[in-house]
Amino acid sequence: MQKQLMIFGLMVVLFACEKSEDANLAPNIPVILNPAEGTTCEPLRPSFTWEASDPEEDELTYTIWLGTEENQLSVESANLQHIRYTPTENLAFGTIYYCQIEAHDAANSTKSEVVSFSTTGEGESGVLPSRPVVIAPKTNILAGDIAFSWNESTHGVGTIVYDLYVQQGEASEFSLLEAEISGTASTHNITAGKLSWYVEAKDSRGQVARSSTISITLN
Repeated sequence: MQKQLMIFGLMVVLFACEKSEDANLAPNIPVILNPAEGTTCEPLRPSFTWEASDPEEDELTYTIWLGTEENQLSVESANLQHIRYTPTENLAFGTIYYCQIEAHDAANSTKSEVVSFSTTGEGESGVLPSRPVVIAPKTNILAGDIAFSWNESTHGVGTIVYDLYVQQGEASEFSLLEAEISGTASTHNITAGKLSWYVEAKDSRGQVARSSTISITLN
């Protein structure tokens, strides 16, 4: 009987340990404070700062992802101990960048939203247009006349227009469906199949901010 109780006790301890490991919660989503979305950075070595926390108050480290293409970010620096970072080399002059922060605890990691910003360039001033936010379509719908819509972009300089890009079926690249749309909606007849789309806001200087990419199926 005593042997059975010892075995039972050992199983309880092992189960408790396993449950404890499985219960680890990922860090909360980091929030990038600087550079703010759509800003133009005067220094070519901007100071990156962010907020981050963990629901269990685990110690965190950070990775900063950076690039000039939103879907092709690379590690700028890893294993950062503090919620700030300054590049060791200058960023490119007059360039749009995309940045993301990843917070790590001992077992999990969580990434922030991607923030876009630019560096100064000749003849440029002010800030980038804010990134348009897609409204519809965002889920599978019937093929035919498709009403694309998005929220108005703010900031930027002068009049903001929009370019609508789509990728259909087995196409390997996006193509321009309609250029320099003055409003925040556009309707086009689209055949059945896979459809991915995004919209770019462009101000009078030609500065561009791109929405997220939406992928759906038209039945």
